[in-house]
Amino acid sequence: MNKVRFIFVSFLTALVCAGGELELRPLFNSCSVYFKTECPRNCIVTYREKGTSKWLPALEATYDRSYSAQFRTGIVDLKPDTVYEVKAEARSGRQIDRASGTFRTWAEKVPVAKRIVLSQEQVNKGLVIRDKGTPDGWILYTTAPGVVVDGTGLRSALVLDRAEYVIVENMVIRGGERNAVTLNLCKYVRLRNCDISRWGDPQNWKFDKGTGRMRNSAGKHLHNKNAIYINRGFGQVIERCYIHDPLLSSNCWRYGHPDGPQGISPWKPESTVIRYNDICGSDLKWWNDGIAGTGNFDLDGGLNKDCDVYGNFIAFANDDCIELDGGQQNVRCYRNRFENSFMGISIQGCMTGPSYVFENCITDLKDELGTCSSAFKTADIWAGYYAASFIFNNTTDQINANLRLGRNFKIVAKNNILESIFAPTGIFSFLGVKQENNLVAQESGKKNIKGSALFTNADRGIYTLKKNSPGARKAVPIPGLNYKNPDLGVPRNLELPYRPFALSLTDGRKALFTVKRGKASAPQKFTVKASAPVTFEVRKSLDSDWYEVTPAKVSLKANESVTLTVKVDPRKMNSRINYRSVFFLRTAEGWSRPVTVMAQTDFKYPETGEGMQIFKPGAPFRKVDGGVRFDDPKKKFQFQFTLTEPSGIFITIEARALEPVGQHDSVKLGVNNEKPSYCSLQKMSTSRYLTNQVRSYNLPAGTHTITVVPRESLDLKQVTVITDVRSTERR
Repeated sequence: MNKVRFIFVSFLTALVCAGGELELRPLFNSCSVYFKTECPRNCIVTYREKGTSKWLPALEATYDRSYSAQFRTGIVDLKPDTVYEVKAEARSGRQIDRASGTFRTWAEKVPVAKRIVLSQEQVNKGLVIRDKGTPDGWILYTTAPGVVVDGTGLRSALVLDRAEYVIVENMVIRGGERNAVTLNLCKYVRLRNCDISRWGDPQNWKFDKGTGRMRNSAGKHLHNKNAIYINRGFGQVIERCYIHDPLLSSNCWRYGHPDGPQGISPWKPESTVIRYNDICGSDLKWWNDGIAGTGNFDLDGGLNKDCDVYGNFIAFANDDCIELDGGQQNVRCYRNRFENSFMGISIQGCMTGPSYVFENCITDLKDELGTCSSAFKTADIWAGYYAASFIFNNTTDQINANLRLGRNFKIVAKNNILESIFAPTGIFSFLGVKQENNLVAQESGKKNIKGSALFTNADRGIYTLKKNSPGARKAVPIPGLNYKNPDLGVPRNLELPYRPFALSLTDGRKALFTVKRGKASAPQKFTVKASAPVTFEVRKSLDSDWYEVTPAKVSLKANESVTLTVKVDPRKMNSRINYRSVFFLRTAEGWSRPVTVMAQTDFKYPETGEGMQIFKPGAPFRKVDGGVRFDDPKKKFQFQFTLTEPSGIFITIEARALEPVGQHDSVKLGVNNEKPSYCSLQKMSTSRYLTNQVRSYNLPAGTHTITVVPRESLDLKQVTVITDVRSTERR
């Protein structure tokens, strides 16, 4: 019996299915495909632009027996406002289900029935929009030149509350104590080319020197503050926005899970597109996450379903550049550029799936204090039983760029450039996990290519492969990415973040400097070329005064080019070793190209400082190489310290593991009457002593005792009690 299902999705007509039940959910350049069928063995989905003859394959499909008994897949690289035809066929033994349907992708331009231009007086106390347009008559809000939407003292500067068919564009938005912008239960709204900064409530928070975290008067840790918060909704678009300079900064993982400002925080929206945005923290103002999921382990958590994230630049995250955690049901993350973060892309908590992560560039993995975890976060916590994530053609600089294949959901990784792949054994045949044809610097299985990438010019941010590089012309075809890409990693003709406009950086997009004895290395130059007339100006964070870019504003004709010069000022670089920043060549329409600037100085930190008490073990332990051998669980290292006033303290242990390194290197640690409990030392090295984060406490004034008991053999150099964490930080 044939089934017909009518589903209202913007610009979507009735869907006719034969045998199976087909549902199509289009966006601008993609479409999610749902094929409900009782044939779970095999599914082939093909598509073509209406009026053409060639059928092309969709991305690899997954079957979920527990959630609607359906195949799910996606189609990418479509044209906006274009009609496509789809065919789906599923087989199980002799049974065959077939279905077909058509859809139209979203249009870039929509009909505007009403245009509202706001004055400064109208937005001095923020702005709330509750209007409802129609599919044939959208309502557009903007401001007069020079107007700033002021959210001082407000929870949010701009609120779209249950708005429908509304466009907000070309606004400068400042303030908002919790969120700068809130989208609440909206339907078809577009936030376009908005400059968002200076949100948060620093007057309510104080830095705790003992714990390295922000606390309020009640002693609570800082919670997340978002530039844009999305509460559910459908059909929302955030594009070409410049999100920068929050008033607060996140703590890093050294002091516990980061909390603080975030760029975009989605709470369970559907059919939402986040594209072409610059979400850039700075060396002094760090994100928790650039894009942060909420409801990470909910079936509909995070970006939920049918969402695209592409063409974005995200940098300076103490946790993840982006969290896809949550439903990940036909969620696609592609052609973005991520850098300067503890973690690149998080896909842990893939609860329904599938998600598709392809052609992203992830480089310079390091957080505020220079530590990092991996390019991809895939934890063995929770996942959907039939969930899957597909990771194709992503490029990393192979420095700390890891992929850990989890035990609890399917991961397919092909054509990526990585440092290492960690693969647990014994369950892959069941999950269908695949890792093959990746260029991996460390040994990672027979189906991968072992070797280090030879990039065109990594120092200038050009991560295409040289012709003689391992991985060059080694790519295997990926069904659904229907074009030729001979190399592993990102296609060589793709400038990331992907942005279809006239400006191109032809010879580099990263500048590296050194400063020694008060003198800087030579200025660096960048060639910028325009394929059509374009005007741009240089934008950068407020704390990036240590370098300048000239000229700062340029107008180019078609096929003209200009040389930009970047020069650092050593007089303003005398407080830390590492300086990091990004400047943007932004047009009035919100298109941009980012350039990363990094400098290393010869700044010397003091060996010790105020707020540190160092304790070195001695007898009865045996001395070894600057420390002692700590291997007898019957012996304990115990010492006392005094606080003159109530204070937070931070305890670190400088130690190194012995060969062979144990699986659970740790010690037991307790303060005062506390029973000593295990503290992990997983970052220890066999070749040198490393300082390991252990634990923080809030203690009253008086004398306190710390007890350290070994679990496994290790060499212990010292234990440090810190009442001012800044004295031990090395930036």
